[in-house]
Amino acid sequence: MPAKTFLVVGLSLAATTFSLASNAQQGATTNDFSFTANATLTSDYLFRGVSQTLEDPAVQAGFDFSHLSGLRGGVWSSNVDFQDRGPGDDQADQEIDVYLGYGTAINDDWSVDASFIRYIYPGTAGDSDLDYNELLATVNFRDLLSATLGYSNDVFNSDEDGIYYTISGNLPLPYNLRLTGSVGYYDLDDALDDSYTDWSIGVETDLGMFTARLAYVDTDSNGEDLFGDAAESRAVFSVTAVFGN
Repeated sequence: MPAKTFLVVGLSLAATTFSLASNAQQGATTNDFSFTANATLTSDYLFRGVSQTLEDPAVQAGFDFSHLSGLRGGVWSSNVDFQDRGPGDDQADQEIDVYLGYGTAINDDWSVDASFIRYIYPGTAGDSDLDYNELLATVNFRDLLSATLGYSNDVFNSDEDGIYYTISGNLPLPYNLRLTGSVGYYDLDDALDDSYTDWSIGVETDLGMFTARLAYVDTDSNGEDLFGDAAESRAVFSVTAVFGN
């Protein structure tokens, strides 16, 4: 992504987030609703083990709401760059995710969640259109472990199915640290004639309203066959601020 475009996207996201954050800090709860805003700076935007920014940094921001009934929703955005730009390249510079979901506790240990998410890539159309929908179902054990199934009948706007399975967890450590990890399998046989596995391990810590995270992320050889250098192993550092929770 050109530096000017990156700066414009980043400043726009930051301005929107901090505007929402100021309102959230004035009163994060309205009746039975709660509102939060978040902003992230990351050395690379990775989605299921694959760089969405050609291994470049990303500026991200989001706004979320939740209701005591379990209903929740929000919008999130990041800069993206899927290929080297050149004459006539109309690939997306931005991703916008809009979601709506519902979660409920089964007992003190277990909870479940289901959500619908729309991935939107402004500027893509026709043969380069990337917009698609996904349904997600998650089972959580306390705040320690979760298993998620994601299904799209039009993954990457391909008119084909994509199914993602993942298990993730975190383990509290001394000195306000947490060990995090995940393993995922992306079934893209229908859309891309192949599937791949991704995994990550990292450590994170909370510093007031900020969360800092350092992680090592990788995919198997199938991931690299599908996505090239974007799926190679790498270390990723990010800092996230959350307002209004």
